[in-house]
Amino acid sequence: MARHAAYLDQTLLSAIEDAQAGLLDGLVVCMPPQHGKSELCSKYLPAWYLGTFPDRRVILTGYEADFAAQWGRKARDLLEQWGWLFNVQVSKRSSAVHRWDLQGRDGGMTTAGVGGPITGRGAHLLIVDDPVKNDEEARSSTHREKQWDWWQSTASTRIRPGGLFVVVQTRWHRDDLAGRILREAKTNRQRWREVRLPALAEDRDPLGRAPGEPLWPEVYTEDHLLRVKSSRTNYYWRALYQQDPLAEGSTEWPEAFFGPSIWFEEWPQEWLCRAMALDPSKGRDAKFGDYSAFAMLQLMADGTCYVDADLAVRNVSIIAETALELCRSFQPDGFSIEVNQFQELLATEINRLAMERRMYLPLYTINNQVPKIVRIRRLTALLAQGRIKFKANSGGARLLVEQLRDFPTGDHDDGPDALEMAVRTANDLIANANRPDFTVEFVYT
Repeated sequence: MARHAAYLDQTLLSAIEDAQAGLLDGLVVCMPPQHGKSELCSKYLPAWYLGTFPDRRVILTGYEADFAAQWGRKARDLLEQWGWLFNVQVSKRSSAVHRWDLQGRDGGMTTAGVGGPITGRGAHLLIVDDPVKNDEEARSSTHREKQWDWWQSTASTRIRPGGLFVVVQTRWHRDDLAGRILREAKTNRQRWREVRLPALAEDRDPLGRAPGEPLWPEVYTEDHLLRVKSSRTNYYWRALYQQDPLAEGSTEWPEAFFGPSIWFEEWPQEWLCRAMALDPSKGRDAKFGDYSAFAMLQLMADGTCYVDADLAVRNVSIIAETALELCRSFQPDGFSIEVNQFQELLATEINRLAMERRMYLPLYTINNQVPKIVRIRRLTALLAQGRIKFKANSGGARLLVEQLRDFPTGDHDDGPDALEMAVRTANDLIANANRPDFTVEFVYT
């Protein structure tokens, strides 16, 4: 057995044991195309699992029903041939490729397409194999959102106590199903593990490979993989082969800008000033619209910026309440809000609400007249010099860093836009601290 397959095999067995002990919820397996992940996870694993636990149920889903049924057939055929080793056999009365049972036992396997209904009595092992069909689906935010809704409302509700989720895929997009599950697991403290095996090894490789060493050298040599790399854009190479998807196309800043040193745990106790900025959502769709992005920035004497953020898809009606809550807790010296495209109405509403509650609000308005991409690029020097630090235990700050990594071709850049305005606000507050005629409206050209 190939080294990476043996590693994955042992990882799967350990995950099943830990799930049965109540220590693990799920496992994400990310590997390059044609490296045997589905053969092991969707063919041999279900057959072995049902042979070992003949009264348990397996559900397998894939990007479409026919694809999933192919793996149902292969697992069934294995048990028809080798079931005698486990003293089990496939029922002659229930042996369809999309649903088959074991003779005289409660166990069996059901397959379905991702997004479709999953019928039956639930599962002790639920496998999602290749939920993304192609690049078009991966790039569609609507498709990704529908897939996530299916996961939350249907797939994740089918697991039995002590059961295990196994999500097997080649990565296509940072916000694909595997990416979203892993991100949510960190936020909600769910117990998931990730097996990420890039085609060419990187630092701290789980198999102990040297950097640049191929994953399956007996089949895909280093020379072959380098030729593949030369024929792909960096985006597709990083996503499909290295299992580390960037934004679509090329990104503005290298990954070196976003190393471990960018994070901080607690706010420093001394600072020059605090600024907060809001890039309001222009849409009304509370589910699929743009983010309403708040950036909170603490400027230090050496020019370092400590940053937290609050990014969420919000209906316009609750942005004002959120603004007051954040100002009350963060206490900025200046709070700026973009007022392009009739957004001054929101600034007026925030100010009215603050006055109604007798709350001091150092509100400034910004009428941005420079294209967003140009303004956000002003962050380059600060990022390159490591002079922007992000709050480590904040989901909003981590989402902001993802948007910065994806800029300028990611789905959202609301966080970076708010961050640039917060930096600008802080610098102007310091520069104009002694000017009595300092105006409440910034106009930048």
